[in-house]
Amino acid sequence: MGTASLVEEGDIPFVDQSLFNMVQDVYRRLNFEATHDALTKCMHRHDFEKLVSAVLARGTIAGSAGALVVLDIDEFSVINSTYGAKAGDRLLEATGALVQKHCASHHPEPHAGRISGNEFAILIDGTAIEESLDFAEHLRQAFEDQEFTQGDAAYRATLSVSVCPITDTAESAGDLLNSASLSLKSVKRLGGNRVELVKSSSPLAKPETPQWVSEIDRSINDGSLFIRAQPIVPLIDTVTGGKSYELLLGLTDSAGNQISPQAYIEAAEKFRRSTRVDLWVVQEVLAWMNGNPDILEGIDTLNVNLSGASLSDDRFMLDLEALLRANRNLTPKICFEVTETSAVANLHYAADFMRELKRLDCRFALDDFGTGLSSYAYLQKLPVDYVKIDGIFVKDMATNLTNYAMVRSINELCHFLDLKTIAEYVENMEIMETLREIQVDYAQGFGIAKPCRLDSLTTEIRTSTGLCL
Repeated sequence: MGTASLVEEGDIPFVDQSLFNMVQDVYRRLNFEATHDALTKCMHRHDFEKLVSAVLARGTIAGSAGALVVLDIDEFSVINSTYGAKAGDRLLEATGALVQKHCASHHPEPHAGRISGNEFAILIDGTAIEESLDFAEHLRQAFEDQEFTQGDAAYRATLSVSVCPITDTAESAGDLLNSASLSLKSVKRLGGNRVELVKSSSPLAKPETPQWVSEIDRSINDGSLFIRAQPIVPLIDTVTGGKSYELLLGLTDSAGNQISPQAYIEAAEKFRRSTRVDLWVVQEVLAWMNGNPDILEGIDTLNVNLSGASLSDDRFMLDLEALLRANRNLTPKICFEVTETSAVANLHYAADFMRELKRLDCRFALDDFGTGLSSYAYLQKLPVDYVKIDGIFVKDMATNLTNYAMVRSINELCHFLDLKTIAEYVENMEIMETLREIQVDYAQGFGIAKPCRLDSLTTEIRTSTGLCL
């Protein structure tokens, strides 16, 4: 006999939920293929760094912060040249399998990445450093105990391992990986086949703090910071509304030359100044909107990026809400962008934050979506209007079938959930046409237009009727 189930009011209908689950299963498979190395089944470096970034964005608890374990196969080039490339591939495959097996036996969710040719990394979250060192030593011993064969020959291999603590003063994910990789060199100089603890951050880190803090505070007041705008254009005829623009930070040096703001943004996040920068951006955007009402009529949204820290900062929320209430007529034109990493790391805060501001008619976009830090289930918990598909999949989707399938999968499920999609990193017409074929809603990237200063955008909008695609 069959069974009957009562569907609670407000739940997703049974048939729709079944379709949702089917698409999500396809997504999981495609996601794994797109974000994991085919040989070792470990995450690609880019995706692994995003995972570490999520841990850093969430913050740490003293005494249980966790660690980054980076390991390298000793004399791998010798093994490769002696026994051949096939033996080298088998060794890498066996290393990936051992790493994941070791992770799974110690942690509910193994987080392992292949960060270069024969270098692997493991994220150990919420564990005391002593336990991380024990974990690394057991892994080293287990690897040394293995015997490999190639034809009639038998050989063994060893690992050099460095353990880098993750603390509340930790740098970016890339810096942590680089620190651990540099530590491996000293392990190898000592002969390899051992575990070394990476010493605490460089002594230069603290003296740099007041310099960066004063630089960030100064730039907000002296005009060094400015706002750039990059178009987001519709790809299908059924999309209605005016133009949209993502607003990005710009920075000038003491000579007035434009420079990359990346280091500035990272420092603002590290030294807890990102909420102040976010508030400055909102103030500048609202001032521009109030000063250009005629141009604003032809704009659908201005997309403002928010840092992860702002999502869980009560003071920022109060100040932002006061600003938006004072400019209530402008709020329907504002769309806040939050990255998948920061939203998932602060899921409860992010959902509450979005719900509060949506009461003021603001919209939300989930940025960099698709690289494995979340599943589609999060889309049901976060009240977003747009999903921005991570450019790592988009930029070569015209030639990479796995990434093409990934973009298509994300797009179809977002449409199933009645969400609009935006593809990033659209760099040429071939990608544009591929996106049109699968009915992605919007596109953004250098193939459409590079960012320009918001103040110069005024002239561009008044003198043009649209972008030439």
